[in-house]
Amino acid sequence: FVRSQACTRFADVKRRTHCLFANKATLWGNDWVERPDLASDASGRRAALEANVLRSVPRFHRFCLEVKAGAGLDAFVFEARGASFGADVDSFAATVRCVLKGFSASDPCGMDCMSKSHIGKASWYFQFARESFFLTSFAPCYPENHPRYQFGSNPDSCFILFQPEMAFLRHDLPPDRGRSATSWEEPADIRDRIRVNFKKHGREYRIPETVSYPPAEFIVSPLDLNDAPIRFWEARC
Repeated sequence: FVRSQACTRFADVKRRTHCLFANKATLWGNDWVERPDLASDASGRRAALEANVLRSVPRFHRFCLEVKAGAGLDAFVFEARGASFGADVDSFAATVRCVLKGFSASDPCGMDCMSKSHIGKASWYFQFARESFFLTSFAPCYPENHPRYQFGSNPDSCFILFQPEMAFLRHDLPPDRGRSATSWEEPADIRDRIRVNFKKHGREYRIPETVSYPPAEFIVSPLDLNDAPIRFWEARC
């Protein structure tokens, strides 16, 4: 599944992003299937998205099982194909909510993490098949100076990247720390070097001062990083 449509179409972002792990990362992804049988209006597009999420569940589950078994997999990328899905931040937030709710509702362990009441709390994290994930997302609505910029690649698609926590452990990433603890002038480790690299290219990302923060608030980024977090889980699909 490393040659899936999503992996192929996400390859340019993977190659050009400033994360120092990205270029060598091994990804699986989904294969988007068009649904000409569905209406072309908003409800039809939402139904097509939901159908593609459901179609991807077995592959995502297998990905989780492979990660649990120790496979060197770094992320699963889900592509939502259709310009309306990432046309603006509000539309993108609704798309992300729909995708995550679809996967969550199909969790083979029955956890259904997206149904919880504490999504906006530091204690919540996305999980599926008892694997916990760090999520980030990319959409064509983000400008060139934004860390979620797609580099003009596939402007009819947006992408959600599911990174298993096990991958970070495998790469021996140093412990998280607040922004003020970053060694900007003389990076001390790989975490510092990644932060500095994004900043050097004019795409610095928001780094909280505390290591205890709500992960959900960082899944969909606002256009202006100084704006309030996007509470995507409250968006309407």
